[in-house]
Amino acid sequence: MAFAFKKNRPIKTGPQAENIRPRSLLLNKTPLSTLNKFGLAAVILLPLFISPGAGAQNNTLIDRLEKAATLIRDKRIDEAERQLNSILKAAPKEPQALNLLGTIRASQGRLAEAEALFTRAISIDDKLVGAHMNLAYLYLLKGAPEKTIDELKRVLSLDANNTEALYKLSRLLLSHDRVDECIDFIEKSPQAEAVALLIVLGDAYLRKGDADRAEAKYLQAVVRQPAAADALLGLAQVSRMKEDVVGAQGYLSRAKGLAGNSPDLIYRFAMTALRIGFYDEARSSLEEAIKLWPGEPAYFLALGATWLKKPDLIEAEQAFRRALQLQPGSPQGQMYLGYTLLKQKKLAEARELLEKSLKSDPNIPESYYYLGLIAQEQNEDARAVEILETAARKFPSFANARVALGSAYMKLRNYPRAKEELELAVKLNPDEPKAHYNLAMLYARLKDPKRAQEQMRIVERLKNSAGQEKETDALTPSPPNPL
Repeated sequence: MAFAFKKNRPIKTGPQAENIRPRSLLLNKTPLSTLNKFGLAAVILLPLFISPGAGAQNNTLIDRLEKAATLIRDKRIDEAERQLNSILKAAPKEPQALNLLGTIRASQGRLAEAEALFTRAISIDDKLVGAHMNLAYLYLLKGAPEKTIDELKRVLSLDANNTEALYKLSRLLLSHDRVDECIDFIEKSPQAEAVALLIVLGDAYLRKGDADRAEAKYLQAVVRQPAAADALLGLAQVSRMKEDVVGAQGYLSRAKGLAGNSPDLIYRFAMTALRIGFYDEARSSLEEAIKLWPGEPAYFLALGATWLKKPDLIEAEQAFRRALQLQPGSPQGQMYLGYTLLKQKKLAEARELLEKSLKSDPNIPESYYYLGLIAQEQNEDARAVEILETAARKFPSFANARVALGSAYMKLRNYPRAKEELELAVKLNPDEPKAHYNLAMLYARLKDPKRAQEQMRIVERLKNSAGQEKETDALTPSPPNPL
């Protein structure tokens, strides 16, 4: 999403600005550290859609509901609650009042009560767009993305021109690798030319590896909004994909110039720099963002990732430990710190952290992978196979798990399974040297020197490639979902 700046404060100019409805309020920005794995700053949306009617009684109800909404906006919560309770005492099935009371409960962290109120409002009036939007936000806060997707689709079925719902839906689909579905939803929408949606399309095509289409969408966005920093960051990634280092640096510089003192935009700049290999720029920008907002754990996770690229495991460990201090129990933080300790051969603590990470969130593929590596280090080959088989089953396109699984099967002298896994690994990621190296060793054991030599030539080519990472296990954290 693009941002404009005034008095050093970010002001959203994305889909909300393009499609603001009368009588709508944006309330209750929740600290990042309190939210779920997406790291989202959730905003409870309160569109106050009043059913048409001409009676004086209806006009009075509208006035009272609007007054309650204004009180919520002004953070006069006790007064707003009294007003809404008074309305509901006289009209227990008034859906607008139930919706507004639900936003109060959500702002108080009473999510179960908020969900019950939103659900009740919808059961009375299923066409109440505001309640569906609020319920979508609520499900996102509760870590239920499929329910969020269902609610956003319902909003769009009621209001095809709701750019905000389309933006949030497309971003959520993209974050869950439902790339084609994301593209389809946007391109069939009458709002497909909105700047924010052009940027999502660019991101989706970039994810598919279609640099030309991604570039076209980003350029459209920049033509319509020259200060669209996210489009410039996308163009930097496209340039890097096309091996145009000068172009990538140019787009990065333009985006950085728009950041001002916004830690959010500085962070997004740093994440792009990290993805495309400009590690020093990423690290210095993250340190700048941390000075502006020292309490944000995502910044320390990203900083740790830049230190892994140097590599400096001690600095990385310190950054990841700070992230966990700020957000105890973070499965992503536990995974990164576990990995860093694994690289330092501190296997017991690494294993404990990775097991905690999996217990909190069983959908992080790297946690399985690193636990499998630890099992191999400890000569627990059967356990390594069990863990890595789980990873391969849950995440069939995760190439690193296939590489490690092939290696484990080689140690167990199960050469047919080793061959199956390693050949699949090189198909999934042709640029992974470990896969080719292990496959070369396997072919040598199978008395196939020609294929073994062919794989070693690929290994040498990859090692000599200017863009090849020195540390292929080092991970790059994903930026928070921009919903």
